[in-house]
Amino acid sequence: MKGYEAFADAIERLELLPVFGNPGSTELSSLKNIDDYILTHFDGIAVGMADGLTQFSSKPQLVNLHTILGLGNSMAYIYSAKKNRSPIVITAGQQDLRHANMEPLLWGDLVNFVGNNVKFRYEVKNASEIPSVLRQAKVEALTVPMGPVFISLPSNVMDENLDYLPPENVSVSYDFSDEDTENLVADEINNSKNPTLVFGWEIDLFNAFSEAERVAEKIGCPVFAEPLAHRSPFNSTHRQFAGNLLPGTTLINLKLLDNDLVVFVGGDVTLYPYLPSPLLEGKKVIFVGQNIDPKIGKFYKVNVKKFLNELEKKVVRKASYSRSVDYSLATKIANEKERMGATYVMSKIKKEFQDYVVVDEAISNSTVLRDVIGYSPGKYFTSKSGQLGWASPAAAGISLKTDQVLAIVGEGSFMYSVQVLWTIKNYDLPVKFIILRNGGYGILKSYSLSYAPGVEKKKFLSFDLPIEEIAESYGIESKVAGNELEELKWLREGKSSRLLVIDIDRTIPKLFL
Repeated sequence: MKGYEAFADAIERLELLPVFGNPGSTELSSLKNIDDYILTHFDGIAVGMADGLTQFSSKPQLVNLHTILGLGNSMAYIYSAKKNRSPIVITAGQQDLRHANMEPLLWGDLVNFVGNNVKFRYEVKNASEIPSVLRQAKVEALTVPMGPVFISLPSNVMDENLDYLPPENVSVSYDFSDEDTENLVADEINNSKNPTLVFGWEIDLFNAFSEAERVAEKIGCPVFAEPLAHRSPFNSTHRQFAGNLLPGTTLINLKLLDNDLVVFVGGDVTLYPYLPSPLLEGKKVIFVGQNIDPKIGKFYKVNVKKFLNELEKKVVRKASYSRSVDYSLATKIANEKERMGATYVMSKIKKEFQDYVVVDEAISNSTVLRDVIGYSPGKYFTSKSGQLGWASPAAAGISLKTDQVLAIVGEGSFMYSVQVLWTIKNYDLPVKFIILRNGGYGILKSYSLSYAPGVEKKKFLSFDLPIEEIAESYGIESKVAGNELEELKWLREGKSSRLLVIDIDRTIPKLFL
């Protein structure tokens, strides 16, 4: 058997198909026996699609990149996969090693280049390593804390002969908790005066929504979402959901001012920008989870689903919090209609697409999106890294498993990965797009108001993009919405990809202190 035959058989046995990629000459030897291949016209888009599908399906996906150049094009997406804790298996073709000493065209030190952006990195030395290294890579990717892994595949190795030993598929168990941790956290809650819970993305990862709700109801305390959660942390329609923590130390401290104990479950603290206030000073802070890396407080590694199931039996009632009805919301929505304010727009989107998976890269309007559209199990994804250009490929990847996915993206962000429209059209993927057009980089203008006054007026932060014409050039049906937003019904119709541009209020939002 040849190396390329072993590669094709091994990735099928390891359930890593389809392959996402944008091949070059050094990859062709690897792909001789591969038919299940999703072509993208930019290398990073392949990683973004694999990342989205991996998170949505809880099943690692495989990417095949083009040497050091394709790897370089993909680094932002690989970094996002790292921050998202997404266990994708990344491969790249390498030049024929028999003349590597001459540093030929397309050669590069791939293993060192990818660096610590992956958990595991290795260059295959001979064909007999191919099946075992692929299996090891998948194990490493799935072992907590999860994350991307990398394998370099020299082209000459793929044509070598080997005695093939088929790899067994990988199964990794996360089903562990710890009775001592359960008792310790329960005692801290029961002995506290005013505890609060902050839930994070691992609630979605392990589908621990019902367990989270039962614990919250038993304790009776308010529940917050971790700052900038990249997946649904709690069902936001629940009466005890008190909202999202914002990513600033001062803002978090003010929100949790009256709480003496803060328990983060399956989530962490993401901060931006810098604020001088020490975070949660003088409070007891506990983190529990598997894929988090807290910088303060005490951390206990457990499966949040199993942990919460046991914690419910051990805690007592400490409060009777219930979120009050916001009677001003309807008035705010009505008042924003004429100027196409974010709250009005998001409320209309929610009404029409409440059952859809939302992939969020609204950026300057993401805070309103989270507050209005909210969270539900398996229905919210964004990039933990803050990368622009991630959402469109991620939505395309997710659409391989569901025909109900909506990407809500700013027009500036959309242009970072616009080539994904070719892949969507070519493979008839059912992605729906809402492009929020505000005439520039709204998030940068808002930041400028607080930290660099005057820069918001610079010409390089503003642009007018004919997004609907760009999408049509790729064969994607497109429209521009009117103030009534009746076009949302058109957007939802059918299974083909469609794109709707909404010219949203161009007033610079106040997002920073």
